[in-house]
Amino acid sequence: MVIRVQPKRAVFKPSPYETSRRTKRLPSWLILLLIGVLLGATGVLFIQASYGPKQLTVRESQDMMTELNSATLEKQRLLTQVEELTRTLEAERLDTTQARKTLEDELGKLQALVVPLKDQLNLFAQTLPFDPKYGQIGISTANFIQAKTGGKLSYLVWVMQDKADRPEFNGKLELAFEGKHADGRNETITLAPIALNVKHYEHVTGQADLPEGFVAKRVNVKILDQEAKKPLTWRVMNVQQK
Repeated sequence: MVIRVQPKRAVFKPSPYETSRRTKRLPSWLILLLIGVLLGATGVLFIQASYGPKQLTVRESQDMMTELNSATLEKQRLLTQVEELTRTLEAERLDTTQARKTLEDELGKLQALVVPLKDQLNLFAQTLPFDPKYGQIGISTANFIQAKTGGKLSYLVWVMQDKADRPEFNGKLELAFEGKHADGRNETITLAPIALNVKHYEHVTGQADLPEGFVAKRVNVKILDQEAKKPLTWRVMNVQQK
């Protein structure tokens, strides 16, 4: 029997000029950079969660806004009484010392009530949310209440700048009320622009005399430039009926 042994085929060796691509791996410096970024972001999130300011719940924010609005309206009422008593003292120039002393004592009591309310409002204002959607000036929160009988509508609007050290903002506040008349006719009633001077924050209160039978549903709150031509920010809010 004859056994034939076939010669081994020569293994093909690639030419040194071979153009096929080799698999590339990420360089080690890039991997270390990505790991460092990931660790840094994780550390920032941990510090914010552990030592950052406490985030209020929706319920707590609503309660705080209610207390803030009540304190602001109470302050406005007391200031109005102070102004009325001051005008009374100046106009009448009471002859009797006792009557003058009584009014001065009453004025002093009211002023003593106003001072802590100012401090309380300053503390509340520091917790107001800022909406940076349209720039450095924003409408933080507002309250619009229309009496069911008559067209009287009371409003309270808080305007805020994003930073406390910004220069004072001078502009205009415009309120446009959308609603329906008793005969079913829809109309938008725009009030005259209100002068607005804001350092860090400022509240604007007032009362609008709307037509009898007109029920406001929504209000478009706009902040305009000083010439009342260019809108800088705006919000659409609901009107409460009480």
